[in-house]
Amino acid sequence: LGSGLPGLGRSRVAAAAEPGPRIPPTRIDAHGHVVPGLTPERALALMDLAGISHMVLMARGRNDAHTMELYRHAPGRFLPFVSSMYPGWHRQDTRVLDHAERQLARGVFRGVGEVMLRYFGIPSKHEPAIDIPADSPFMRRLADMAEHYHAVLLVHMEPEPAAIQALSRLLDYNPKVNLIWAHCGTVGRIALASVGHADIGALMDRHPNLYTDIAGVQPHSVAPSGGLRRPPITDESGTLFPAFRELLVRHSERVLFGLDTPWIECWAEEPFTRWVAWAERVVGQLEDQGIADRILHKNAAALFNL
Repeated sequence: LGSGLPGLGRSRVAAAAEPGPRIPPTRIDAHGHVVPGLTPERALALMDLAGISHMVLMARGRNDAHTMELYRHAPGRFLPFVSSMYPGWHRQDTRVLDHAERQLARGVFRGVGEVMLRYFGIPSKHEPAIDIPADSPFMRRLADMAEHYHAVLLVHMEPEPAAIQALSRLLDYNPKVNLIWAHCGTVGRIALASVGHADIGALMDRHPNLYTDIAGVQPHSVAPSGGLRRPPITDESGTLFPAFRELLVRHSERVLFGLDTPWIECWAEEPFTRWVAWAERVVGQLEDQGIADRILHKNAAALFNL
């Protein structure tokens, strides 16, 4: 990779990512979060350092105004999503769908997310478990709305059998909505011991409108709860586990680059650039430069019509 991260030179971050071909510094982050305290200047400085041309921004809580603050500062760089990470969504209160439709009708928001379908929560933060069937009337209306406004749905869902079946039914119901199942479909360590790569791969085989991202599956995390946010798809050295290598190659036209930055700690220079170097190491192991380019930026550019 050499100096693959602009401005880093031969840092220990870049060196740790070797071996692998140099990846051009063009990246589109399809899974970013606005957090309290984040300024447009800080976000843009880190994006420039890491070679990220565009970034999806999703607020935690009812903070679409914060998302719009960053968007107005640099509308050519940020891709705002309508926030869905607050209790009204988890209760499937239809009033939040009315709000989401008003936001999407403005023609600024590119999607809705991160929609929590099956979520175990973080015990140390006293978060509740969430279990919303993907094919509930609430979600069907949301899918129809997203399709109508050419918006993207980004969902978090643990790969339990019932949840996977419900997601498949939603995609059968609306085969035109573009939906991203985040985190490569992996499962948290809290409740299950396995990962769901085979399940997400089979689902992607059947549904050409289903995407995934590699966000939040880095080997190390700075989450306030400590430890991993998601099980990694690589070992500690950054080498892809074979099953995930197969998944990324087979569905390389629908895999997206992303970091996942849900805490202010994630917006520090060291983890941010380390995670980008990790992503370069991941795509550098795949079959050719074309796959790397698709995952890092071309797929997202097509999905978001950039």
